[in-house]
Formats: sequence, C-alpha cells, structure tokens
Amino acid sequence: MSRKPNISLVITISTLFLISVHPSVVRAQGRELTAERIAERIAPAVVEILVDGRMSGSGAIISQTGIVATAAHVMPNQDATIEVLMFDNKRIPVSVHAKDAGHDVLLLKMQSRTEGYPHLLPAKRPLTTGSRVYMSGTPLFRHRLLFSGIVAKAKPSAEFLNPHYIQIFYIQSASPHGTSGAVWVNGWGQYTGIQSSMLWTNKAPQGVAFAAPYSAIKDLLGDPRLVQTATAGFAVEELSEQTPEFLKNVPHDIRGVVIKVILKASPLETAKVTKDTLLTHIDGTVIETRDAFVENIRSHKPGDLIQTTLRNADGNNKRVIEIKLGKLQ
Repeated sequence: MSRKPNISLVITISTLFLISVHPSVVRAQGRELTAERIAERIAPAVVEILVDGRMSGSGAIISQTGIVATAAHVMPNQDATIEVLMFDNKRIPVSVHAKDAGHDVLLLKMQSRTEGYPHLLPAKRPLTTGSRVYMSGTPLFRHRLLFSGIVAKAKPSAEFLNPHYIQIFYIQSASPHGTSGAVWVNGWGQYTGIQSSMLWTNKAPQGVAFAAPYSAIKDLLGDPRLVQTATAGFAVEELSEQTPEFLKNVPHDIRGVVIKVILKASPLETAKVTKDTLLTHIDGTVIETRDAFVENIRSHKPGDLIQTTLRNADGNNKRVIEIKLGKLQ
C-alpha cells in the first residue's frame, strides 16, 4: 500500500532549499568573515605612523599605488619627518598626498614600486546602524591589536576636537590612544572609516568612538587636495545640555545654542563676547543644534562674512555681530 507524501514536510524542505541557495537571501545574510579571518586579511595593509621616529598613530594602505589613510591629527607638525612602519617592520618614507581637517582625514603617499603594495579594498555597501566593524591599531605601543565595534549611528554628526569641529559617525567601541588613524573595516574586511577620537567625560572614556566616514576618504582619493574648510573660531553646546541653574534663567521662547569655547584671536574674542552667551541665529536662520551650527558654517567658504545674533543667557542684550570665517589648518 503506497503512502501519501507528507505535504507539510515537502513544503518545509523546499523552503529550506530555497533559503540556502536564493541569491537575495544570501545577500541579506551577508556571509561576513570571522574576526580571525578579517585580522588575517587586513594585516599586510595595516601600518603604524612614525613622526620624527616616534609612533604617533595607526593607519592602513588603501591603494595598490601606496596611498596610506590615517587621521590628520597624528601629524601635528607639518615639517615633521613621516614614515610608515610596515607589517614586516620595514620603514618607508611618505609625503602628504591630501588632507581634510574637517573630517580628520590625512592621505599619505609612499614611493611607487613595480609590484605595488598590499592594500584594503573600499566598502561596496554603505554602513548601516547596527553593523559590526573592526579595526587593527597600535594602542599605547601595543602593536596591531584587533578591535571590534557596532555602528551606533551611521549618519555623520559633528564633534568638537579642539581646536575645531570634525564630522564623524559613531561606533560603540574602545579606541585607546595610539589607535588614531586606524582604518575601520566592515565584515568583509573592506575599509569604511578612519578612527579619529572618542567620547570623554570627566577625563574618562565612555566607549563611543568617533570615525571619519567613507565618503570623506573617497572624496580625497578622487580629488587629492588640501580641503579648505570654514571655521567660526568657537564651539557651542545645545540648550538641553545645560545645568538646571543655567536653564532657569533662559526665557521659554528663546531658541539657540550656548557658546562654550572661544578660541584666542577669534572674532568673538575680539568683540569681547563671553562664554555662556546664547547664539540664536546665523544670517537670520535659527540655530538649535550642534549639527545645525556646523552645517551652517560649512555651507560657507573661508573668508565669508556671516551675521550672528547673540543674547545674554537671560535673553537680554540682543545684538548682531559680523564674523569673518577662518580656515581649518
């Protein structure tokens, strides 16, 4: 006596077969590499940055022709001698190829050679919040340690890295001193950002890393140059960051940001503007967030004039001060 096939079992087996082979499902699953495999894959391209012979940061080769990506702040002295320390401990002199201080990105150039250089490939897909990422860096002179993290916010935001703002995205990860300039890679070992700094409060790290986005690296690779970025010469905080004692004096109908850092010789210092002054408008546009402030400034060029509307913390003494924008170095 023949048995009837179990329809539900057939459907289940068929479904499992489709899931295992269908390309769209494979793409969704990603098939990312293990952390160990990523470390092996990126190791030949990972370098250390030596400034006047001392290890100053980390980096990675991102082009067969010998372009090295690192953070701009690892080279504070423009006249310094810069070398990269390769995975085989060879030292290779480099020169500045391109720089974007507004994203804390520096590209260095090694001398070309016939066989080329081991290098990382660019990310094929944009990062998304929640993605796992990795970097190999040299924290506190401990060579080539692997770090992992989770993208906490993929959309770029602004952070004040004294003495100016940088635009970064956020990664939930440790990033000790010495990892600056390390290149973050995705689950396939493709580069997607450069380690810049991290969130600190009360002189303690908070487990949130700041990284320059892939778009800034791609821009410099396509058009090598020293990017001219405008700066106002001061930094602000949002009203919601202020203490209850400060906020009780601010009228409820006032919207703006609070000036917290004024650089020496800046237009605000010249105008004798003091810390904790409210900035409510730039050129008539209301400014309520740190990102809005930085985006507005960077929509201009160095040397442009802007009109800032200022008030005391109690909302009184409204005045308009014209500022000439400076240039990030």
